[in-house]
Amino acid sequence: MATESKAQYAIDGNPGKKWKVTSYMGWRIHPVLKEKRHHNGTDIWSSQEPCWIEAPYAGKVIAVGNNPSGFGNSVTLLHKIKGQWYTTLYAHMANGSVKVKKNQKIDAGTPLGKMGSTGMSTGKHLHWELHKGKQHIWSATGAGYIEPVKFFKHLIEWEKSVASAPVEAKPEDPIIPTPTHDEAGSEAAEASQTAIASAPAPVAPAVAPKPAAKAPARKR
Repeated sequence: MATESKAQYAIDGNPGKKWKVTSYMGWRIHPVLKEKRHHNGTDIWSSQEPCWIEAPYAGKVIAVGNNPSGFGNSVTLLHKIKGQWYTTLYAHMANGSVKVKKNQKIDAGTPLGKMGSTGMSTGKHLHWELHKGKQHIWSATGAGYIEPVKFFKHLIEWEKSVASAPVEAKPEDPIIPTPTHDEAGSEAAEASQTAIASAPAPVAPAVAPKPAAKAPARKR
């Protein structure tokens, strides 16, 4: 696997400005087949020409495909994100634009290919899929699939929050502040007063009783 790098979107730039979602993952009427099917990915469109599709996270290329009746020119990547395995797929890329090869290690931002309309497509767009696990397994009901735009949005925000978080002391390494001279003096005085207050009261020594005076002798 490539060195882990910061997450980003599959297309450079902020959503709504450089690109926009035209169809989220979920049940819908297929635009070509005109029947209800589960859309396992999210469709994205951009007016940029050419519009380069980039790896959103470090990983490895596990497949490069060309299916005229399906995804057209596509690339599938494997990523390890926060200790979990995920695969991502990018479909309908323009002919002759794919820039990566199978088993190639890539970083976030690596160009994969240009947005196009190859395969079963009604126009220029990117079909982006995200699947949990080490294998990209097709499902008619979307089992194992995750909406990619929202997933990477949260991942990008999480990375920013971690990067901006202040460094704190570890619980096992507490930092004990050193008292100032005045604080040390007052603490010593308090300790002295406490010792005096808690000391047992002195016991008065026992006094022997005085002998009784003798009565005067009587005269005869």
